[in-house]
Amino acid sequence: MKPDKLWLRGVLMVCVTTCLWGFLPIFLKFGLKEFAPETIAWFRFTFAFSALLGFFLITGRRLWSVAYRPPVLGALGGLFLAGNYYMMTEGIHLSGPSNSAVLIQIAPVLLTLVGVLFFGERLTARQAMGLGVCALGFLLFFNEQNGASLDPALYSWSSILIVAAAVSWVGFMICQKLLSQRFDLPLLSMLFYGTAALALAPFANVASLISLDWRDAALLIFLGANTLIAYGALAEAVKHISLTLISVITALNPLLTMLGMQLLSTYFPGHLPVELITTSGYVGAFLAISGVVLVVWAGKNKQEALKES
Repeated sequence: MKPDKLWLRGVLMVCVTTCLWGFLPIFLKFGLKEFAPETIAWFRFTFAFSALLGFFLITGRRLWSVAYRPPVLGALGGLFLAGNYYMMTEGIHLSGPSNSAVLIQIAPVLLTLVGVLFFGERLTARQAMGLGVCALGFLLFFNEQNGASLDPALYSWSSILIVAAAVSWVGFMICQKLLSQRFDLPLLSMLFYGTAALALAPFANVASLISLDWRDAALLIFLGANTLIAYGALAEAVKHISLTLISVITALNPLLTMLGMQLLSTYFPGHLPVELITTSGYVGAFLAISGVVLVVWAGKNKQEALKES
């Protein structure tokens, strides 16, 4: 395949991931009408783990490297991922899809700061400017949403949960980074998903998953498959385009969430609570996303960008 077609394939794959992540909070909000946050998170991990395990068994992939002696960091990464999924879902439950999609963008910013503080990475002037834009955007968006909320205390708590979910995701990424040189990513993913499913199992209401109608069953299957498809497309994109471009495109997924909620409330009213976002809220979201893009983009120097391309 020609290089330009490979590049286009990579862009299409990362767009698939971005769309899945962008509309995921909306589908989670629908799922939360019927199921508890911990039940949804548990099902998603169980589905993903079962699918990967079945694939490895069918293809004859050896699992002993992680099955018999699972690394401690692998189990810890699974716990971090379980916390990320649960707190993000609970945050969506208490606030809304758009709020969660915007605030969770603090995660790549925190990951950048961890790289600077603990892994010896250099913070560029443009990244510092991006951090300032991020801070201004997040503050403006939070204040607007908090002021429009009928229960500011509940909104503040939901925002704390989302930020905690971002912190938990950073912990997961650190564990994955440290283990990626010793284990294949698919095997690590199976370990992470399995650990997370076990951690959430005592809290999941499995009885609520019995006797589902076809709509609820289809929704749960989509939520479970979302993880596999999104990360599978992302893995394919990494083969053909730079990590910088991938990071920039995926940072735009909150725009899809907000657009989806606006279209839903306009053309299909009554299915989900209407989100009240004023002009200042949209400006804050735009600044926050722009700041994230600047932090990610400026974090790669020209040599790294050429190496990745």
